[in-house]
Amino acid sequence: MGSGVDSEQQTAARARVLVVDDSPTIRKVVRLILARHGFEAVGAGDGVEAMARLSSEGPFDLVLLDFVMPRMNGYRFCRELRAHAVHADLPVVLMSARSDAIRDRFVEQTGALDALGKPFDGRALVAVVESVLAKTAGGAAGRSAPAPEAMLPEEELTAAGPASLRGLARSTELAGVLAAQLAPVLAPAIKELRPSLRAKEESLRQVLATVLDEDRLGALAAAVEDLGAAQDKKIMLRGSLSGMPLAELLQMLQLGRRTAVLRATHGRSEMTIWIRDGLVDFVQSRGTREEFRLGRYFIEQGLLTREQLQAALDKTGTGKLLGELLVEAGHVTAEQLAAALEKQSRELVYEVVRWQEGAFSLTDEPFSPQARKAALGLATTELVLEGFRRVDEWRVMERTVDFNAVPEVNTAALGTLDQGKLGQAEARLLAAIDGKRTVREVMVESAVSSFDAIRILYQFMESRLVRTRG
Repeated sequence: MGSGVDSEQQTAARARVLVVDDSPTIRKVVRLILARHGFEAVGAGDGVEAMARLSSEGPFDLVLLDFVMPRMNGYRFCRELRAHAVHADLPVVLMSARSDAIRDRFVEQTGALDALGKPFDGRALVAVVESVLAKTAGGAAGRSAPAPEAMLPEEELTAAGPASLRGLARSTELAGVLAAQLAPVLAPAIKELRPSLRAKEESLRQVLATVLDEDRLGALAAAVEDLGAAQDKKIMLRGSLSGMPLAELLQMLQLGRRTAVLRATHGRSEMTIWIRDGLVDFVQSRGTREEFRLGRYFIEQGLLTREQLQAALDKTGTGKLLGELLVEAGHVTAEQLAAALEKQSRELVYEVVRWQEGAFSLTDEPFSPQARKAALGLATTELVLEGFRRVDEWRVMERTVDFNAVPEVNTAALGTLDQGKLGQAEARLLAAIDGKRTVREVMVESAVSSFDAIRILYQFMESRLVRTRG
């Protein structure tokens, strides 16, 4: 005789969930998460389509329902649902980015059993689904479904709060930004004043004039601009990388031809990927290894010396981007800059698909000027597959290459080599091997990417051209 746990797992495995949301991306992600946990999930783009699927593909055990949708929104769908005797008691869970007050009123008026605030992560989604199904298993009583005529008019449900409250929230955020910028410089300056001067307006005015130099004002302006930009962001989805690998999310975005900004964090590293119609237009990073900086690609190609790169970096404080400065100085052409940006974006995607832990967010927001200008249009599936290939190859190669060992060139083998047939990366790596640098130091000196450097070293060692000593 099976255990109670086995019985619950079998029930969950048979449970059918109707996912109603006008975002194809959210439908696909939610269905994927549910499928991984043994549920059968069917999608619908709005209330009209959902009612049709209930009739043609039912029965369902649960409905996950968005609020704002075309043709028939979530509230009207519930009114329609409760008007049909066969569907009147079907459990509903709201998925919405609306305010807590509206979510609470929706649950109360529609008889919904729970509500998920967008954005949510995969674990929260599965926990709510399992909880609701457990409550309603075997016909167990849940929240009684109201008659449609007893539900509030929609305009009363969605009545917005006072505009003054929204303005207050905005002002509070702005005050927080200003405080974070000013407190670290104001507090020490005020502390240096004599106690008798701290209460005088003129003394404080002089302190402000002293600390608010050009750099500080620029930082304040940037912080306020970032706050304004944040208001334009609409978070579509966010979650944990352990529950939703970025590789799968990227492929779904391409299949759905979606436009969005995808951000991922892993420890201190952050990646931002601009996706237009499912294709990768541009990638930027913060806190990643130095090899992903744009200048490295020009040095690798022999287009730039380290000294020229540093001179250009010293000028980036003028507000211009490094690539623009290099083109203006005649060090690289616009075409070479575009090629470097493409290679940088590709390698950043290869890197991010390796991340197994961290967090991600998917937002609907305006593209940055640099992303609009780059417009690389890289095929996402191709990038993901290449990233996986590199992961597999890296695992094989790292077992052979000791990063702390000192590589040496086998002069006898070198004499038989036609060095004219070496590629640029191979020649740079060979030139960086001096019998003193470790493998890690050779990789840095050569300005070749980690993956390419290890691949080349692995090939050199296999052909006996290079050997290592501890």
